[in-house]
Amino acid sequence: MLIDRSQTKLHVAFAVPAAILLIACTAYYASESVDAGRAVGGGSKSGLLCGIVAGAIILFEMLLWPRKALRRLRLIPAKYWMAAHLWLGVVSLPLAIVHCGFHLGGWLPTTLMVLFVLAWISGVYGLVVQNILPRWMLSNLPAETIYSQIDYVSGRTVDDARQMLLAACGRSIKQQRQSVDEEPELVASTAIVVGALRQAGKTSGRTLQTKSVSDAREDAEALWAAFAEIEPFLLSGGHAKVPVADRQKASQWFSRLRSACSERADAIIDSLEGMCDQRRQFDTQQTVHRWLHFWLPFHIGLSVAVTVLLGVHIWTALKYW
Repeated sequence: MLIDRSQTKLHVAFAVPAAILLIACTAYYASESVDAGRAVGGGSKSGLLCGIVAGAIILFEMLLWPRKALRRLRLIPAKYWMAAHLWLGVVSLPLAIVHCGFHLGGWLPTTLMVLFVLAWISGVYGLVVQNILPRWMLSNLPAETIYSQIDYVSGRTVDDARQMLLAACGRSIKQQRQSVDEEPELVASTAIVVGALRQAGKTSGRTLQTKSVSDAREDAEALWAAFAEIEPFLLSGGHAKVPVADRQKASQWFSRLRSACSERADAIIDSLEGMCDQRRQFDTQQTVHRWLHFWLPFHIGLSVAVTVLLGVHIWTALKYW
């Protein structure tokens, strides 16, 4: 859940009551401990109160799951559920620690507390990365696209590159020896749009005028050879072990390509270099996407385990009361 200035009042509305609840329970526990001359345990009035509140919060946290399943019923807006889930979850661990009297008991409460701490840490991790990484991506990955469409956009980029080379350089000697049916058709156009974004009336992406690059035919062999080398990277990203996968090596690689070609090919080489940079950004986006989402299955699994063990803990506590 993103926390920004526009949601300050929303979070304050839940953070303040959660803080007051924590302070009141811990103050009651401290008062009773001072009167007893020692840190009282979970069986004391204050310890039991902290345990009940912490357990109720855990059960409430798990209600987020059916809330998402019943989103079509338009119950309380999800942003309120998430804010309550966040701030009540934050104070639940201190309450549980106070409930256990700052020490672990047998195997059941110990296991419950360890899993609870791990679930709490995973939740805090999710909160932190969801508030840092999306903003970082917005600032550092201008070529970011829809995650599920990365392969499609990469395929379109390769088509753009091939179309650009066909229009500017014609076919290479190797391609001329092949059947015409095996080669992509060249659509007659005065301009070639290079890039994933297009819109009617205005051009989004890099535009190359066919007339201005038609003299690059003398560099056809070098450009087509370069394209053959970078095509696997444009399609599959870092899985293709090629120099252009690394930003610094890519700069050197394209500098050598420019030296091997005439100045007329600079616009084409710039476009190819931009495509490689876009693909590297896609790779970074995929990595960030994994960091953003891999924690969630662990958090859900740990939360379910904590809820089950909480039920067992309550049952055993009542049994031996």
